[in-house]
Amino acid sequence: MNQIEKEHRDPKLTLSQRRRIKSAIIHIVLLALSFVFLFPFVWMLSTALKTPAELLRGIEVLLPEDPQWRNFYTAVTTVPFLMYLKNSLILVFFAVMGTLFSATLSAYAFAKLRWPGRDTLFVVMLATMMIPAQVILIPSYILYAQIGWLGTRLPLIVPYFFGGGAAFYIFLLRQFFKGIPRELTESAIVDGAGHFKIFFYIMLPLTKPALLTVSLLVFMFVWNDYFGPLIYLSNPDHWTLALGLRGFQTQFTGRYDLMMAAAILVMAPTIVLFFIAQKHFIEGITFTGIKG
Repeated sequence: MNQIEKEHRDPKLTLSQRRRIKSAIIHIVLLALSFVFLFPFVWMLSTALKTPAELLRGIEVLLPEDPQWRNFYTAVTTVPFLMYLKNSLILVFFAVMGTLFSATLSAYAFAKLRWPGRDTLFVVMLATMMIPAQVILIPSYILYAQIGWLGTRLPLIVPYFFGGGAAFYIFLLRQFFKGIPRELTESAIVDGAGHFKIFFYIMLPLTKPALLTVSLLVFMFVWNDYFGPLIYLSNPDHWTLALGLRGFQTQFTGRYDLMMAAAILVMAPTIVLFFIAQKHFIEGITFTGIKG
């Protein structure tokens, strides 16, 4: 009897051991990959804390002997960093608000309303994602020049309120709206609710992960955008952090410690924001819609 029980237990123990070994290998591989992906940031931080003498020694000095935390203070005070930060926050705020306004309304119309040509127009909208931004750059520039918007923030703000560059976000939100049972909207219509009431009180609360995902993606794009502000912002008082970082690089050529310190300060908000909203961001990307 004991021998029979042993024969039945051995395969289970072997399977359990195989699972543990497989899990250990996966964790080791992921840990190794994490070091690979984190190394550029570690190198940036190490460079930002080095002295000019340690910079000349190159990769011989990976970790500085005497970390120069003052480099961050120097990077902030030698240029109007706070002004660049304010300008970037202004653009990010209006871009996020404009995208949520236009993308949510459009996605709701594509997902829940029935109207002639809806599917055809949706395909056409998705096709706009294949058009490179450089193709419409010159016509857009000429248009903004004719209406007197050059040198202002309007070309970088107004298009977001009219669905400019929001095709992917409309598609993402449409998938969430389609995942919401139609019975909810039908019962709300029976109770006398109109489409705007359904949209604000039923749809938006159920799509918080998607809204947060869209907000985070727009934030990262506008925050790191260099080409748009370079084209339309001629006044240095309107420069964003991306333009200011480029000007900083020109001013301190060869001072890689200060340049890396400035780059880390510009990059830090996106990293912090991602870790804070990581759970909802991943949930939004996986198109879970509503639970239950």
